[in-house]
Amino acid sequence: MYDRVLRFLNENDHFAKENGMVITSITDGASEAVLTATERHFNGVGIIMGGALFTLTDFAFAAALNSFGFRAVGMNASTSFLKPGKGVPGAKFTARAKLVSKTRRTAVFDVDVRDEQGRLLTHSIMTGFISETPLFDD
Repeated sequence: MYDRVLRFLNENDHFAKENGMVITSITDGASEAVLTATERHFNGVGIIMGGALFTLTDFAFAAALNSFGFRAVGMNASTSFLKPGKGVPGAKFTARAKLVSKTRRTAVFDVDVRDEQGRLLTHSIMTGFISETPLFDD
């Protein structure tokens, strides 16, 4: 099931795909997503754009939230930007989402983004809504 969700999101999340992001793993209530930076990800002062890191965070969150097998969407997000990410083409940034709490219809996750040196760049708390509709029809 997790491999199917991983393939589904990597193939169908066009925004993430067009921005160089890929889900690398999904388990029950957890996921990892990676961004390989290019110049388009840098802001005017030469560091990774906060929006790029937030999109990576949101993509990892979506994977973890949908890991339960039902269509799910975000409801709320709070992100702290702790350190700047270096604006170097080819640099990799990794977001890891981990379930904190789950009820029948909602789930809360911690999502951290780290650079290649393991420095914590962002920390997010994200809440999602889990529908009754299965992610897949079969």
